[in-house]
Amino acid sequence: MNTSTLKTHHGMQWSPETHLGEWTAWLAGLAFGGTVALAVAFALGMEHADSFSDKPLLTVAGVAILASGTTSVVTGALALMRRHDHSWVVVSATVFGVLVTALALQQVSEGLGWLSG
Repeated sequence: MNTSTLKTHHGMQWSPETHLGEWTAWLAGLAFGGTVALAVAFALGMEHADSFSDKPLLTVAGVAILASGTTSVVTGALALMRRHDHSWVVVSATVFGVLVTALALQQVSEGLGWLSG
């Protein structure tokens, strides 16, 4: 007779269960906040930059958003795969990090003229 316990899936938790999961949530929140702040700034009349060296503040903000979005994807993937932190916050933050990173890379490639054919 086998008395070992069976592993059962108890469903996903809402809050992160690991430190990597918490980092994922904070980094995705930072990327989201930066994206919203830039959108509001452009809506209130901030002029677009013609090149990367044209407006250093805009360049620093864009790099910070790209870095936090990319880092949230990496930490989220590590939390999901290695630490098995399958919480809703971690999954959502990882997906959001992918979207922000894709948006930032699209903006950079558009600014460099790679998308104009």
